[in-house]
Amino acid sequence: MEEFKNDMLTEKDARYLTAKEVFYHLIECNKDIPEISEISWTIHVVDSPDINAFVLPNGQVFIFTGLLNSVTDIHQLSFLLGHEIAHAVLGHAAEKASFVHLLDFLGLIFLTMIWAVCPRDSLALLGQWIQSKLQEYMFDRPYSRTLEAEADKVGLQLAAKACVDVRASSVFWQQMEFTDGLYGHPKLPEWLSTHPSHGNRAEHLDRLIPQALTIREICNCPPLAGPDPRVLFKLSMKHFLEESEKEDLNIIVKKQKVDTLPTQNQKQIPLTYIVEKRTDS
Repeated sequence: MEEFKNDMLTEKDARYLTAKEVFYHLIECNKDIPEISEISWTIHVVDSPDINAFVLPNGQVFIFTGLLNSVTDIHQLSFLLGHEIAHAVLGHAAEKASFVHLLDFLGLIFLTMIWAVCPRDSLALLGQWIQSKLQEYMFDRPYSRTLEAEADKVGLQLAAKACVDVRASSVFWQQMEFTDGLYGHPKLPEWLSTHPSHGNRAEHLDRLIPQALTIREICNCPPLAGPDPRVLFKLSMKHFLEESEKEDLNIIVKKQKVDTLPTQNQKQIPLTYIVEKRTDS
């Protein structure tokens, strides 16, 4: 908490009040779960562009304004906060710590065996490096991705009990995937990441949504009104891409016309023009 103390939003800030209302609505609708009702929750909103949120085992909740800016409605925000609550309810922090201790113990045995066979410092250092990389990419990161998928599943159920439009959950990750592609963010292979890829998370949630909709019905939630947000997102992205292609074609045609004019009348098209046009669309 000391790390963010100078960046906390005040309790009168509209962003803080929105996040607080959504979060405590989730808590109230899931207070039948002892792991939720027995925790004294405290929410903090950090003024930072990072798209992140996390919950400490003691109930301290940290939400970054970058996350608030990246969601399009309270349904997406409810799911994401449900995901973080799920981490705390499932005890993932303690579970992961135990897993790391187990891997460290096995790694110590591995290094001891190497030293017993060939007691040389250089070989021991090489063995330690190999062991750390194998542990990270074969065990630690896959295990972290498993915990994230589990938190997505439970978080979706928590959101469903709060009568959230759970269909918005997968739309968020589709938005994230589209935004990364639009701005050219590098796409790492999933095995290099501690989290599932945006696309895989969206697909995983789509498979879970029917069950979450059933939970909404059991909880006597009002029927969902309006079209499916997943369909709306696909249609809007299709329209965006079509308009972008038209803009690109128009720019090419205009450039060809300019090239036929006398040299003194030629105008240079800024390299950022296409990007700005694409963003404005």
